[in-house]
Amino acid sequence: MLKILVASNAGFCFGVKKAVETAQRYAAEPNCYLLGDIIHNRDVVASLEAKGLKKIDGVESLPPLKDGETGKVIIRSHGADKATYDGIRMRGYQIIDATCPFVVKIHDIVYKHYKDGYHIVIIGGADHPEVIATAGWCDNTATVVDNDSDLTELSKYDKLCFVCQTTYDGKKFKEISKKIHKIQAKTVEIFDTICYTTYERQKEAVGLAETSDVVLVVGDKSSSNTNKLYDLCAAKNVNTHFIHSIGELKNINFSRSDVVGIVAGASTPTESIMEVKTYMGQEFGEASNEEFIEAINKATVAIREGKAITGTVLSASADGIRVNVGGKNDGFIDKAEVCEDGEYKPEDYPAGTEITAIVTKKRDDVSGCVLLSKRRADLLRKTDEAVDQIRGGEVFEIVVKKDIKGGLIGSLGTYRVFVPASQIRLKFVPDLKKFVGKTLRLRALDIDDLNRKIVASQRVILQEEKDEKDKKAEIFWDNVKPDVVVAGEVKRISSYGAFVSVDGIDCLAHIDHLSYSHIDSPDEVLEIGKTYDFLVLKTDREKQRVSLGYRELQPHPFDKCMEKHPVGSTVVGKVISVLPYGAFVEIEPGVEGLVHVSEAAATYVKDINEVLHAGDEVNVKVLAYDEQHRKTTLSIRACLDEEKPAAKTTKSAKKVVEESDVYSEKSDNNVFANLLKNVNDDAAEKDKQND
Repeated sequence: MLKILVASNAGFCFGVKKAVETAQRYAAEPNCYLLGDIIHNRDVVASLEAKGLKKIDGVESLPPLKDGETGKVIIRSHGADKATYDGIRMRGYQIIDATCPFVVKIHDIVYKHYKDGYHIVIIGGADHPEVIATAGWCDNTATVVDNDSDLTELSKYDKLCFVCQTTYDGKKFKEISKKIHKIQAKTVEIFDTICYTTYERQKEAVGLAETSDVVLVVGDKSSSNTNKLYDLCAAKNVNTHFIHSIGELKNINFSRSDVVGIVAGASTPTESIMEVKTYMGQEFGEASNEEFIEAINKATVAIREGKAITGTVLSASADGIRVNVGGKNDGFIDKAEVCEDGEYKPEDYPAGTEITAIVTKKRDDVSGCVLLSKRRADLLRKTDEAVDQIRGGEVFEIVVKKDIKGGLIGSLGTYRVFVPASQIRLKFVPDLKKFVGKTLRLRALDIDDLNRKIVASQRVILQEEKDEKDKKAEIFWDNVKPDVVVAGEVKRISSYGAFVSVDGIDCLAHIDHLSYSHIDSPDEVLEIGKTYDFLVLKTDREKQRVSLGYRELQPHPFDKCMEKHPVGSTVVGKVISVLPYGAFVEIEPGVEGLVHVSEAAATYVKDINEVLHAGDEVNVKVLAYDEQHRKTTLSIRACLDEEKPAAKTTKSAKKVVEESDVYSEKSDNNVFANLLKNVNDDAAEKDKQND
């Protein structure tokens, strides 16, 4: 029959119990607020909220009290900084202090030594609320260190005061203390402020882990002290499980002959521990705590094949490692069973090193040793870690090893993973063989720890992604309208435009809307992989089409041209096209102006093609700009009148000048020509639009 051993120091400590009872007492009072979570346990917090206790995250969240009103603020067990106490009083609220007495002691030490000129160093987790509160009693000037921290920088301080988080690992604190003694400072004071119940709880947990087949650590995973208990137990027993409720017990593989140890953190309610104990007792039987104490005192290790045990290295040679496993026979790890990669180095395992290994044979007939495998223990630990991570629904990946009738097979560590055919894609997959060797993204549907099997699905992930995409598409079409500016990433380029992704929706920026000047390819303006702002020009939700413009958000070349070439200035331009009523001359990229036939030469021109041709470079004078219609009026004649040499005078133009005595009457003196000019201006505009 399975035996259940419950640690005597499991559950609420004195400080936590006091804090919870205080919160329960004031929960129903009006204008009573709790500063943060009273302890790190979701069930306790939910229970208090159900009773009416309102939680706030900071003093700034306190509502102002009306005239005649009173209010209370409960300080949680982790404590608060000095500024918080002052802020509560300034707002007229009464403080109900439920801070753990051991934490209060630390605050007093820090406050006194800080005023005496000491630099405060806190040993603990930088993000733990107790540490954050403690730092507030020295104006947040403290240095927070952990066992991996480099302490050499602290030598610059003359006076140092070390305190420790009450729930910190005692073994790690001793390791840090050794480092502290090497610091070159004039005065160093070290205060061991770890709660004595924490020491006892951790010591008892380690002993329980060494003597049990399975260890259950009961508590909330947000609890720092419970996490430390789990780490300590897992280091001694690879079959250690962190559970929050009895619902998680079904995922654990129990043998009828196992000894199951139950430990719990300081923030775990007695009800949770008893719930687990009662359930286990009803299912498998129950042992008393006296049996637990007796088992620890004996400190013997039950040896059975497949069991993970922890021993101490006696010696390491080229053949393998000899280990003290606590029994009458030593253990031996063959060199091939030390490392998963096979790179065994005896010097990496000095005498005294702790090793966890799997028993492969209770007694070797030749050596008389218990044969062990560290490699298998490492693999199991990694497997358990990987499987624990996916229990909450996290996505994991496998490579498909083979297809079978009804699905695909792969593995996650030592677990066999089965993906039913219906769970591979959103639609039915007729050919499973094409998935062999491929990587699938999966979510576990069922984990069978007893048989080390996992049933998983890729379809649920694909469905979630599709739903999310559909949701984004709805938001997209509801908000993306013409004249809205959007950010989009250029995904690919074609001869007629660029395909742009806006919130995952493909849109098209046509080449005509990329630049004001002529371009041969979109990549002259846009680069694949980069994000730009675009103007929405047109949308068609039914056809799922969106047209974008890039040039519409860029400065128009006409505006730059007006600044660069004001009215009256002369510029060299290139004839783009010649029409009966005049010629269009480009004076800046994308900006063309009209040289009316009457302004094409110094004399009357019967056929403008006799003086101007496409491609000619000519000097032109800017006569006028029409900003509203972005038109430019130019004149070649004005430059000739000023006798300014053209950049390149065409032979046709020279011929007209030389023959000016044939007909020398200027157009501005020709009433008929002036009347035609206005008519031709309108015609030019119509032709320009048709072009």
